[in-house]
Amino acid sequence: MNRGTLRARGLLAGIAVAGLTTLGVSQTAFAGLQIDLVYIETPSQPGPPLVEGAGQLRDIMRVAAESWERIFKRGGGNWKLTIEYGWGRIGPQLFAQEYKVSEGGNNPARINHSCILFNTHPPLEKPLLGFFADPTPWENSEFREYATQSIPTDVGWVNIGRTFAGPTGHAIDRIDMLQVALHEIGHALGFDDEYSGLRNQFPGSGQFSIKAPRPYAGFTVFIGAGHIADLLDFPLMIYSAPMGTRQLISVADTLVISQFSLFDRPDLSEPSLDFNGDGQGIPTRSVSTSSTCVVRPPNPNDGQW
Repeated sequence: MNRGTLRARGLLAGIAVAGLTTLGVSQTAFAGLQIDLVYIETPSQPGPPLVEGAGQLRDIMRVAAESWERIFKRGGGNWKLTIEYGWGRIGPQLFAQEYKVSEGGNNPARINHSCILFNTHPPLEKPLLGFFADPTPWENSEFREYATQSIPTDVGWVNIGRTFAGPTGHAIDRIDMLQVALHEIGHALGFDDEYSGLRNQFPGSGQFSIKAPRPYAGFTVFIGAGHIADLLDFPLMIYSAPMGTRQLISVADTLVISQFSLFDRPDLSEPSLDFNGDGQGIPTRSVSTSSTCVVRPPNPNDGQW
């Protein structure tokens, strides 16, 4: 299976820094994670042959955001994250990238504003054809197979992968955009080497352990180049983007992000396979013709997809 080797966190050239126009956001109290999505209209989503499947990034990001909201819906205090997202010509070895704009609060501080950009000129090596944009990202009918992977550890069996395979139609020989969206939001939730929560707990590559009161305290993974590096290709937060699959959020992914962002009670249950998210706190969907994202040079140590 060919994979794009994707590194560096860079930003969208050509998007002006300007005031952000958003829809009104309710000031009512919320529990757990709330993701507000802001779509950058320019440039628009590419069409065939780069992007096939007739889906739209706005729908795909909504489903991905709801999937993460389901996991962090209670037990860690209020956590609000604004994500600006869209398309742009970014690093030549990237399919997409995330970077932290700001973090806020204390005890703990968490990322509260992030940018995610999909590449209009991604690296394509045969047989890879481009992106698959699922027109129905809330279900997984384009994939014929589903499997979970777990490993024995000193703290019990831990799920490390939830993977759809056996692609059909436009999902064949393409990078699934829902998988990429889930991965990049994972970075925005704390798996970002510019986030203080990560730096304070883990100043470099090596073994990283989950601590109480989070579940599976003592579970250890190896982290390198900004990704999980020792559990084969199973977790969502691995270094390279698999082709022709859809990797959902595993328990291992959730535990690492929970530790970085000090969220105590993540929901580790198996997600619904008919809908990747339960509608908990539908993300605010706003539109902007410009962005607060700024151009930054690539960093080969960031390890983005």
